[in-house]
Amino acid sequence: MPKFNLKHIFLIPTLFLVLIVGFILNNHMNSVQRQVNREYDRIINSLQRSIKVIISLDYNISQLYKQNQGSFYNHNFEIKKESGLCVIRPSENLDAVMAEQDISVAEGRLDYSIAGKKDLCDPSSEVYEIASKKVSLAPVISFIHDYESYLHGIYFISKYNYIISSPKEIAENLSQKTLDVIYSRPYWKNSMQNDSEKYITFTPPYTDAFFDGLEVLTFSTPIYYKGIFKGVLVIDLSVEKLLRSSNEISQHIQLLNSAEYKRFEQYRFMQPVNLDFTDFTYFLYYKTSIKEELKGFLVHDSNSLILTLVMYILSLLSMFYYQSRVSQKYYRDLAKQDPMTGLYNRRGFEMSLQDRVVKKYVGFAIYDIDDFKQINDVFGHDVGDEAIKYVARMLNKSVRDSDIVSRFGGEEFVICINAESRNSLESVCERVRKSIQDSSGKVVKGGFTVSGGVTVIDSHQEFSFEHVIKKADALLYKAKQDGKNRVYFS
Repeated sequence: MPKFNLKHIFLIPTLFLVLIVGFILNNHMNSVQRQVNREYDRIINSLQRSIKVIISLDYNISQLYKQNQGSFYNHNFEIKKESGLCVIRPSENLDAVMAEQDISVAEGRLDYSIAGKKDLCDPSSEVYEIASKKVSLAPVISFIHDYESYLHGIYFISKYNYIISSPKEIAENLSQKTLDVIYSRPYWKNSMQNDSEKYITFTPPYTDAFFDGLEVLTFSTPIYYKGIFKGVLVIDLSVEKLLRSSNEISQHIQLLNSAEYKRFEQYRFMQPVNLDFTDFTYFLYYKTSIKEELKGFLVHDSNSLILTLVMYILSLLSMFYYQSRVSQKYYRDLAKQDPMTGLYNRRGFEMSLQDRVVKKYVGFAIYDIDDFKQINDVFGHDVGDEAIKYVARMLNKSVRDSDIVSRFGGEEFVICINAESRNSLESVCERVRKSIQDSSGKVVKGGFTVSGGVTVIDSHQEFSFEHVIKKADALLYKAKQDGKNRVYFS
C-alpha cells in the first residue's frame, strides 16, 4: 500500500471529527451560558420583586398608624402553656375576618398568626390596642407570602414585643426566650442602625432556627411613623427555592459574597447583583467540576455526538474503501509497469492491446540498443541505465498517445503503432530510429544507435501476438546482422 494511505485514512476523518465535536461543544457552552443568564435574570427579578414587596408593605404599615382604632374581630386568642406567649389566630370564618378588616382579596387560605407577651391577649392593655390597628396587615402578608414559593416568611416585629407573621409557624413556634432572641438578631440590630426610611437592610444567608431550619436570606427595613421608630418589617427568602428551578442548570448556581472570594477564575459566568435601596453585596456564579461539565455535555448532546460518531465511522469505512481501490489500482498499474522507465512491461503491453485505437494498419516494432554491452563495459552500468531511460523518453516523444510503448526487458523495447497507411507507419518507425541516433550523444559520449524489426499487418486480420512479435524479433536480428542502425519491415 502507498505510504501515505493509512495516515490519510485516519487523519482527515479525525480532523473533521475534532472540528465537529469542537463545534458541538462550543454550541453546548453557548447554550449553557444562555440558560445560566436566564436563570440569573429569574433570580434577580425575584430579588427585585421582594424589594418592591417590602417597600409596598412598609407604606401599608405606615398608613395603619394613622388609624385611631382597630379590632381583632373574629380572631381566636390563646395563651400557650408551653411558651407562655399570647397567640392570636384568624377565625375559620374567612369572610367575616376579611369583611371586618375592610380588605378585598381573592379567596384563599389565611396563613398568619400574631404572637407576643401575655398582655397582648388583654383587651385593656396598650399592646392589645396597638396590635389591633395592625391586624388588617396580616391577611395581606398572608396572600403575598403564598404568591411566590421562594418567600419563606414575611413578618412585622413590633418594638412592643409582638410579631405578625406569615406563615403562622414563625409566630407560633416562638417562646418567651426566642421572642427575646429576635430582638438581638442581625436583621433587628442592623435595621435599628438604619436611620434611613428608604434604605433596606440585607442580612446574608443563615439558618432559620425558629421555623424549619432552612437557609434563608433576609431583607428588612425599619418602620417609622412621624419620625418615631415602630418596629422592623422582615422578608425571608429561601435560598434553595430562590436559586433552584426546573432547569437542571440552576442546580449549579450559587451566591457568593463579594468580600469572601479569593480567585475570580475559579468561578464561571459571575454576575454582580445590584438591588436598589439595599446593601446587597453578593454575586451569582455558576460552578461545576470538569467531570460534571463533561457528563452534562455527553447527556445533553448525546444525539449529536452519536450522529457524529456514526459519520466518523462511515467516513473511515469510505476512506478504507477508497484507499483499497486506489491501492488495487496502484498494484495493478505496478504489475504492468516497468519500474525503471515507467513504460508498460510485457504484461501491461498485452493488456493495453485490448483497448488500442484501431486504424487500417497495425505495426508491432521491436527496437534494441546497438552494442549495449559495450556501453556498460566502457561507461558503466549507470550510463547504461541512463541510455535505456533516454530511449524510453524518445519513443514516448516520437509516437502518438494512441500508440503503445513498452519495455520488455534489458535494452529491448516494443511499440504498437496504428496508421492509415503503410508508408505513414514506416515513416514513424524510421523517425524514431533517426531521432535516437541524432541526439543520443547527450547521454553517451559519441552517441549510440538502435536497430528495429517491424511486423505490419492489416488491423482486420486475425493475428497471434506471439507470432507477430516473433516475426518482428527475426527482422530485428537480421537488421543487427546487416550492420545495425536500421529498421526492417515485413
